[in-house]
Amino acid sequence: MIHDEVIRQRIEESRQLLYQMEMQYGLRHPKVLKQSMDLDELINRYYRIKYREGMKPIA
Repeated sequence: MIHDEVIRQRIEESRQLLYQMEMQYGLRHPKVLKQSMDLDELINRYYRIKYREGMKPIA
């Protein structure tokens, strides 16, 4: 499904950005925490879609 692929791509981009921000600001910086929450939301969205589809998500 295309939507599935788009979210997975966004998750990967968000994960890379989180890593870069962590290296720049440190783990406890508000920008890093916000990016972490954004990544969590994307992952949750992906799992909600997979649950509705009745399919096992790709880990």
